[in-house]
Amino acid sequence: MSKKPAAININLVPKDPFFQTTLGRTLQWALSAGRYIVIFTELVVIISFAARFTLDRQNSDLATEIEEKRVTIASYGELENNFRLAQTKIEKVSALEKDSNILEVFENLTQVTPRDVTLSQLSIQPSSVTITGKTLSQSSFNLLVTNLQISPLFNNITVSKVESADRNAPGFNFSISAKTKETQPTTINKKVTEEKVDILDRTGDL
Repeated sequence: MSKKPAAININLVPKDPFFQTTLGRTLQWALSAGRYIVIFTELVVIISFAARFTLDRQNSDLATEIEEKRVTIASYGELENNFRLAQTKIEKVSALEKDSNILEVFENLTQVTPRDVTLSQLSIQPSSVTITGKTLSQSSFNLLVTNLQISPLFNNITVSKVESADRNAPGFNFSISAKTKETQPTTINKKVTEEKVDILDRTGDL
């Protein structure tokens, strides 16, 4: 069996002596390596361009999710305000319950106040009370002052203001302050009830 003749490559182009120098070899290496650098750069650009669509989609989804949560949180804003308001009222009521004298004063004050007297402001302290309101007649105001003076639960009655109401509205505007006395809860209701009947009897002509 005969052997195949070996391939012979003949390059008749003479080599440029420039590429035999250091600068020539450096430029030749840079040209051959530059192709790979350009290809790698193009791949990075293509991957970055493709990744941008994914990142834009994620950014859009994140913005939508944030907006939905913001709307949800905003919808609970009124509920939170109502809850805080109710909590504040509960704390104030709890503070009032700790001071039994304030609750007793409020109950006693309602018992000595005539029906046609309207209170616009009520300030109850542990040892004093100030009431501001309006009465439709002079006799109702006199009855209120007399009830406070006769009641054993109040003393040092001071009328700080008495003036006529508006021209179109009859009655008087007033402001009264008084000191309060601490009494036992078990005996207050009975004493005030009996005293109220006695007060109304003695002030019926006012």
